Amino acid sequence: MIRIEQLTARQGSFRLGPIDLDLERGGYLTILGPSGAGKTVLLEVCLGLATAAAGRLWLDDIEATQLPPELRRIAYLPQDLALFPHLSVRDNILFGARQRRLAPEVILGRLQELTVLLDLDGIIARRTVTTLSGGEKQRVALARALLPGPRLLFLDEPFSALDAAIKRQLQIKLRQINRELGVTILHVTHDQEEAFLLGERIAVMIAGKLRQVGRRDDIYYRPASLAVARFLRNQNILELQVDQVGTDGSCKLVGSLPLVTSGCTGIRPGERVAVGIRSEEVVIIRPDRPIGNDLLDNLFDARVVDILGFGGTHTLTVAIADSGVRLDVELPNCAFRDLGYAVGDSLRIALRRRSLWTLPMNSSSP
Repeated sequence: MIRIEQLTARQGSFRLGPIDLDLERGGYLTILGPSGAGKTVLLEVCLGLATAAAGRLWLDDIEATQLPPELRRIAYLPQDLALFPHLSVRDNILFGARQRRLAPEVILGRLQELTVLLDLDGIIARRTVTTLSGGEKQRVALARALLPGPRLLFLDEPFSALDAAIKRQLQIKLRQINRELGVTILHVTHDQEEAFLLGERIAVMIAGKLRQVGRRDDIYYRPASLAVARFLRNQNILELQVDQVGTDGSCKLVGSLPLVTSGCTGIRPGERVAVGIRSEEVVIIRPDRPIGNDLLDNLFDARVVDILGFGGTHTLTVAIADSGVRLDVELPNCAFRDLGYAVGDSLRIALRRRSLWTLPMNSSSP
């Protein structure tokens, strides 16, 4: 559906790429990165609104690198929505389809379908969009983008100005649009929760380059570089040294916290490595329950030194006995209330081999 090969672009002193990326028909890809990473620049080059310095772009197996924007059949929902205040809600929605001179019966059929899909019944007769709420404007802009029947929908930080409840409703609508209408979606965001909620695949962009592209779990649990790990808020990262490497790809590590890990292919004894584990993957051992075999390698006594609440979760900072190492342990509220820990309490934790990732200290973008 969309294929990008060695694409580069410049805007002032900023350099994008080279970018290689594939998105299959009907897929949903989120490009996740901090502000200034180059996400919008990539969209603009694909849309034909900015010029590529080098590289090639294909849409539906047709090379589109030099095609003008109007021939690319890409719907674009910019951050500011770009609704027309002098037009009614209905005329805003119909604007793109009328510009493309679609047959009236086609327009009517699609309008009826989108009115149901996007819950527009209550607002479609409004004489202006200026009285709409933020979520209503977002739905009108989506309907306008979808009515001409685009092969691709590009979204640039579409929900950044909305409150959490409205944002979640519209995120669910986007999943529905992708599945029911079969629209291929390329979605740019700096919001990690949004990226993992919506994207079938995720591309992490940092400083103008795609540092990792893959499925949700691959990105979340197996970062390809320290830059990706740190951007994805992997709080628990240790620098250790490889003592032994097993034939099964496991490693024995020594340093501030002796560990046994998996997935050490290509790492040699004596090498310095970064080892990490997500805070929600740290296991608290309950004294009244048996310990599973997968938890026996990395068992530690610890003490709670801080507790922070984050709405639906609590994070315990624990100090590992006799090591100077502190780790964060994330618990859903129900588990936190059930365990009843307070600052100063002792506990045992375990770090599963499969939950640990290991990277050379000099790892950079792949």
